[in-house]
Amino acid sequence: MFTPQNTTKRMKRTILLTLLSISTFTQGAFAQQDSIMLDKIYHESFYNGQAYDNLHHLTKKIGHRIAGSPRADKAVAWSKSIMEELPFDRVYLQDVKVPYWDRGPQEKAYLVGSNEPLSVLALGGSVSTPAKGLVAEVIEVELLSDLKKYGDQVRGKIVFINKPWDESIVETGVAYGLNSSQRSRGPAEAAKLGAVAYLFRSLSSSKTDDYPHTGGTGYVKGIDSIPAMAISATSAIKLSNALKANLHTKVYLEQHAAWKGIVHTHNVIAEWKGQQSPDKIITIGGHIDSWDVGEGAHDNGTGTMGTLDAIRTLMALGYQPKHTIRLVFYMNEENGVHGASAYGQIAKDKQEQIIAAIESDAGGFAPRGFDIKASADRVAWIQQHWKPLFDQKFWVSRFLQGSPGVDSGVWGKHFPNTVMFNFRPDPHRYFDLHHTAKDVFEAVDKRELQSGVAAIASLLYLVDQQIDQL
Repeated sequence: MFTPQNTTKRMKRTILLTLLSISTFTQGAFAQQDSIMLDKIYHESFYNGQAYDNLHHLTKKIGHRIAGSPRADKAVAWSKSIMEELPFDRVYLQDVKVPYWDRGPQEKAYLVGSNEPLSVLALGGSVSTPAKGLVAEVIEVELLSDLKKYGDQVRGKIVFINKPWDESIVETGVAYGLNSSQRSRGPAEAAKLGAVAYLFRSLSSSKTDDYPHTGGTGYVKGIDSIPAMAISATSAIKLSNALKANLHTKVYLEQHAAWKGIVHTHNVIAEWKGQQSPDKIITIGGHIDSWDVGEGAHDNGTGTMGTLDAIRTLMALGYQPKHTIRLVFYMNEENGVHGASAYGQIAKDKQEQIIAAIESDAGGFAPRGFDIKASADRVAWIQQHWKPLFDQKFWVSRFLQGSPGVDSGVWGKHFPNTVMFNFRPDPHRYFDLHHTAKDVFEAVDKRELQSGVAAIASLLYLVDQQIDQL
């Protein structure tokens, strides 16, 4: 039956279907355009990428670069020079004050009596032993939380925390995190009970690994500081077996680490001005410092050289950003995060609009995706619109709510609404190298590295194009 009401309903339904059709077509057209752009990005990165060559210079010509050291200063100057070779609108240094910790001569450790050597490294921030070393009996504990049960038995001894991490956890960063507090808090807890030194089983996924893994530790004001060392997995097993045979086993330890005062250094920053919203900033980067063993290749040479090359890739394709893209190489992530703290405070004081951030600090292995610090709704939107562009063709499928990364997490406290992305490569091999002498250029695969560059560049492109839709 014909009525004006029915006609009106039909017209509304027709208009709605038409709008939905137009919207679907438009979204499909944009998705096709984005897909074409990602193809170009991957082609450019694989054929003309510069991250691998830049990493070679950083690791082989400069080497490891603990914050405050002359090598760190050399890395700052060189990084600034290679940024200036690209068409950034501005490249500059940002002042940072950092405490400088120096390891000194190589550490020594052995079983007293047999003189069997133990592979050890001073933990970052540790105090030294007496100049001629120290000798003491060892008390073995699996968990730091159990230490208080031993009471007076700890006094005058070397506390040995021998806790392997959980091999059943596929996400090795989680396994690392579950044990890392025993490294950072252990020496102070042992000192409270009168221990004379602290040995911590290295955070490694291999029982056959004879490379000790260093990392930061800390002390508590008012409690005597004691020397703290990481011991390799195989040496930990050796020491544990010796203690099973003789509870009174003694160990000799010698290290000469010391703080060298406050040093003036820099974050390295480059800006590529946005064409539509230059006051809105997308921060991308990672830390330029490393621990003082190996060459700092995966941690974090691949992160800095990779994010730089991601921007270079877009520049090479003639891309013009909507928002200002700011590349930051942070100083001092490894033992204090003073660079990220300075960056965040300065940005806050200037009342800057930092709308998004991308951090790379998990190695240069094959890319798997990104953790996202954002609301559940925003993460769901990203999963719906961006993940399909990555997961089938490029094998990049992880887009999950998670951590923003260490440096971004520090300065991000001032910018709670900023959407933050943390690059996640394959996790299985990273902690075989992390904070060890094995973290060298030769451990990086060029194709994996450049594939990560392409993934980061692709994400940067999508963030710049569509962040306002989130």
